[in-house]
Amino acid sequence: MKLLRLFVLTTVGLYLAYLTGLFFVRRAMLYPGVANHVPAEPPPVAALERWQIDMPIGEVEALFLPATTVANGLPQPALIFAHGNGEVVDFWVSSFDKFRERGIAVLLVEYPGYGRSTGQPPESSIRQAMVAAYDRLVLDSRVDSRRIVGFGQSLGGGAVCLLARDRPLRALILQSTFPSLTLFTARYFAPSFMLRDLFDNEAALRAFAGPVLIIHGRHDALIPYQFGRRFAAAAPQSVFKVYDCGHGCWEPERLPFWQDADLLLAQADI
Repeated sequence: MKLLRLFVLTTVGLYLAYLTGLFFVRRAMLYPGVANHVPAEPPPVAALERWQIDMPIGEVEALFLPATTVANGLPQPALIFAHGNGEVVDFWVSSFDKFRERGIAVLLVEYPGYGRSTGQPPESSIRQAMVAAYDRLVLDSRVDSRRIVGFGQSLGGGAVCLLARDRPLRALILQSTFPSLTLFTARYFAPSFMLRDLFDNEAALRAFAGPVLIIHGRHDALIPYQFGRRFAAAAPQSVFKVYDCGHGCWEPERLPFWQDADLLLAQADI
C-alpha cells in the first residue's frame, strides 16, 4: 500500500511539474515567430507602403500593396492577410500579385512583438492589432470599405476569425486553420483551463454569415485535415477543399487555389 501511494504521489508530482514547465513555455511554443530577425525596412517591393499604427499595446506594422489593375479609378476591394505563427509579413510580400492583378489591394498585418512591431503577441493583442489595421484600411480613399476579405494561414486564420467578430468582412479564406487551440492541449495531455489564448475559431465561424473557403492539406501532420472538415461544418456558407500538400500548403500555381478563390470572390461580389 505504501509503495502504491508513493507511486501515485510521484506520478502526480511529475505530472504537475510537467504542467508547470508547459505553462511557462506555452507562449514561446505558440508564438515562435517573435524570434525571427528582420531588417529595419520591409522588402523593396514596388508600390509597397509601410503603415505604422500606434496603439496602447505598442506600434504595429502593416504593409499595404495597392491593386495593380484598377477599374476606372473606382475604390478597390481589399484583402487583409494574417500569417502563421512562425512567420513575419516580410515572407509574404510577393505572394499576392495575382490578387493585385485582379484589382484587389492587399494589407499584410504584423502581430505585436513580431518583425518590426512592438509589444507582445497574446490573443487579445493580436485582436486589437487586426482591428486597428482594418480601421486604418477603411479610411483609405482607394479602398472600398464594403468589400474586404479576410485571409488567414494557420494561426492567421485565428487572427482573421477574431477580426470577423469585430468588423464586417465580405468573405473569409482560411488555410490550415484549427477549430480552437484546445486541440493542442489534448495533444500535450494538458487541461484546457491552462490556455490563456483560446482562438475559438469554430464559434466565430458559426456567427459569420458570408461565404467561406476553407483549405486544408491532406498531409498536414500538425493539424490533420479532419479537423478542417469539422471546422468547415461550423460555417453556414463554407466550401471545404483538401489539397495535396502539408501544413504550409501555399503553392497556388500547382494547386487549384485560384480556381477556388475566384469562385469565392465571385460569390462575394469582389
